[in-house]
Amino acid sequence: MALAVAASLLAPAAAWAAPDCTDLMPSGARFPARNLVPEDLVRLRDIGPVDPNQQDEGLFSVSPDGRHAAFQLRRGDPASNGFCLAMLVVDLRTRAVRVVDRGGDFMRLRFDARGVASFPSGFTDPVTPRWSPDGKSIVYRRRDRGAVQLWRAEANGSGSEAITDSIDDVDAFRLTIDGLGIVYATKPGLRDASAAIDKEGLSGFRYDDRFVPAAASRPFPLAPIARAAWYLDLASRTVRPATPEETALLDKGAMQEGSWSEATSVDGDRASLQVPARTLYAARGRLIVTRHGQTLTCGAPECADANQPWWVGGKVRFVRHEGWANSVTAIYEWTPGTPGVRRLYATEDLFLGCVPTGATLTCLREGSLQPRRLERLDPASGERTPLFDPNPEFASLKLGQVERLRSRNSFGMESFADLVLPVGYVPGQRYPLVVVQYNSRGFLRGGTGDDYPIQAFANRGFAVLSFDRPRSVGFKSTTDPVEAERINLKDFADRRSVLEAIESPVRLAIERGIADPARIGMTGLSDGASTVQYALLHSKLFSAFAMSSCCWDSSLPLRVGPMAARQFHEMGYPRTVDDDAAAQAFWRGFSVSRNARDIHAPILAQVSDDEFWVALQSVTALRELDRPIDLYVFPDEHHVKWQPAHRLAVYSRALDWFDYWLNGVKAPGRAGEVAYWEALRHGLSGSAGASATAPPP
Repeated sequence: MALAVAASLLAPAAAWAAPDCTDLMPSGARFPARNLVPEDLVRLRDIGPVDPNQQDEGLFSVSPDGRHAAFQLRRGDPASNGFCLAMLVVDLRTRAVRVVDRGGDFMRLRFDARGVASFPSGFTDPVTPRWSPDGKSIVYRRRDRGAVQLWRAEANGSGSEAITDSIDDVDAFRLTIDGLGIVYATKPGLRDASAAIDKEGLSGFRYDDRFVPAAASRPFPLAPIARAAWYLDLASRTVRPATPEETALLDKGAMQEGSWSEATSVDGDRASLQVPARTLYAARGRLIVTRHGQTLTCGAPECADANQPWWVGGKVRFVRHEGWANSVTAIYEWTPGTPGVRRLYATEDLFLGCVPTGATLTCLREGSLQPRRLERLDPASGERTPLFDPNPEFASLKLGQVERLRSRNSFGMESFADLVLPVGYVPGQRYPLVVVQYNSRGFLRGGTGDDYPIQAFANRGFAVLSFDRPRSVGFKSTTDPVEAERINLKDFADRRSVLEAIESPVRLAIERGIADPARIGMTGLSDGASTVQYALLHSKLFSAFAMSSCCWDSSLPLRVGPMAARQFHEMGYPRTVDDDAAAQAFWRGFSVSRNARDIHAPILAQVSDDEFWVALQSVTALRELDRPIDLYVFPDEHHVKWQPAHRLAVYSRALDWFDYWLNGVKAPGRAGEVAYWEALRHGLSGSAGASATAPPP
């Protein structure tokens, strides 16, 4: 027996099974109407990142002849905790779809942040396929066994293969104009820096600006790390360093993949944008046309904030964001030399990566009740043609109806929120309401971070307020981020602005007899979690909370590391040693640990393992006072969670948490956790902790 036990301890943990990808492609079958459940959202087929704010270009590309589009299709599989991936080519005339490559691993984005390089995240690293000049093949990045290489697939589906064997990950690439070669970029300096850190670890790391304790226990390389550019000859498969002219291709946008700021007509006229020197939106500016050396400026007010101009005959069309809190996407047309413009089209739906195809636009589009799909839009007529719907079965699911509510707070900031009614809503009946933050543009899925399943709540009998954060108070006065943050922090102006913007539509839902004022919950990740934290201390509207990151507290300088601590102090946060009246007042206004005695509402925190210790000061203070706080930690996760099994667990627990605290419903499949929540309700968390250390999923 002892040997058997020892062997079991030495054996590796059981591996997840490979995902079942047989249903990666939509079947076209008819589906019966039924209620939406959390699994439906976890298993949605996606094109590009889930969060539309992460990237809105390069999610698909159109062939040189304008007849085909290519993109990666992705579906999470919680049963295997993996992903199904494929590259697709769609005929834009017939809508026929062809799979040209299958496989690869989910790619997570790494980026430079607060002075350190290659910071990890759970964000999707977008995959941009690029067409050969003859339209016969596409090239794209693909990750296999931890390495990111370039792959090429034939557009007719006859085969795909890796075409690089780089020792470093391929970060970016472009095909040359003649199609004979590819310029790509890597960062060998990152490998060298990592090796140097490994060597340094043999004698111990000095704790310095390279550390971000909230993310890792070893130092990061300092940013920036220079990229190296290479030229791949496609005929011989030889690789050499790229010339400066070739390297310059890496920074060029392309209209065929939704990334451009100027366009040239068939007559050689050039439409471009005059972007102000200090602006928050580098891709927006005053529309001008250069013709035979003469500059024609569009003087209409709408042209001051133009974006993505393109030619249709002798006229220029452009995109503009306008309306309440810039929630409307509009398309205008201008005849150069005339004073006015004509608005052709406007919508509150979300457009992503639009590519001009003649007089039409091919776009990824999503609405509040419609997941992302590929569409063709004729702006002049408003006619919309679906080209590829990754999730046709979604139309058979029961959904709560949506109404947009608009408000302006005492700071003069416009915002909006989408009120989602419970499925089967009965007028006059009051329902529990849950606030989901902090972006409500496009498909209402799970809020920022995708942790709180809006329509699953609606199918469970909740009303949901999907809230879109107003613009930062600081950026109303300046474009400098540090100065803006100083303004935000003074008397917590921005936190007050956001809380006001949330409370206004919540009160409206109460006044209209929809929301039960005694059963209001709030959720949030990142900035949304900061709003949760502020509401805990400064609002009486909310009865229960759920957070996906926690919490800003007086240990801030310890967790962010030396470099970021200096940056935060410059913005206005106190240092650890600051104990004057100003510092004490600051933390009294925001710190959970300093105000733990006054917090009585139940709090669920579901956080990543590389951020969980950030929560411990706040959680420990609450537990010492037997306040109702429950903390869950998810392994191999970052600020935004990426694993499908974790996504389903977070979804399901949040639903059951609010069902318990707002409705008194005890989830039958969660006996261990419910027992702990019962203990929390009666202030017995300390004595109940041992009995709930390993609750069932």
